[in-house]
Amino acid sequence: MSKQKNREEQIRIEQYNKVCNEMLLQGYTKHNKTISVLKANVMALVTAGPVAFVCFFLYMLKWKVTSFTFTIWAPLVFLTISLICIFVHELLHGLTWALFCKDGWKSIHLGFMWRSLTPYCTCKEPLNFKSYLLGGLMPFFILGIVWFGVAYVRGNLLLLTLSLFNILAAGGDTTIALMLLKYRKACIIDHPTECGFVAFTK
Repeated sequence: MSKQKNREEQIRIEQYNKVCNEMLLQGYTKHNKTISVLKANVMALVTAGPVAFVCFFLYMLKWKVTSFTFTIWAPLVFLTISLICIFVHELLHGLTWALFCKDGWKSIHLGFMWRSLTPYCTCKEPLNFKSYLLGGLMPFFILGIVWFGVAYVRGNLLLLTLSLFNILAAGGDTTIALMLLKYRKACIIDHPTECGFVAFTK
């Protein structure tokens, strides 16, 4: 990781600590709700896996598919679009959260974690429950559920596989959403370096 990347991360951490300290001074109680990447991946199968299975079952039920036939280009198309979706996924987080931030897009940071080879998006401003939840689940809805709806109506197997991939890819988000349900009246701050959030309650 370059010195510039290290510095950018340090700035995010300093901003995060500053906001946390301000919240504590205002009388809030801090609840750290972060999880490891490994646990997030395991829980993704638990929280998003059943949704993907139900979508797959409904599609099979409607279109009576008994065998899968793809063109020679289908795997390449799937791989290309899937890679693009990984970045679009993070962009959807940022665009949604930015709508509820006082400083808009300036409060959103998109980057790439070289340690895990994954892109990420983090929001610097505190958000209420609904705003944070909506931004957290937007990729699940748009790239997963909406795309499944189109695949279901049109009978498109490639779009079905892409929607199932994106539903599973949002498993970390659905896991965090379930953790968030306990903090409906809290002020939520996205953690700048870890998977999860910090909730402040009074």
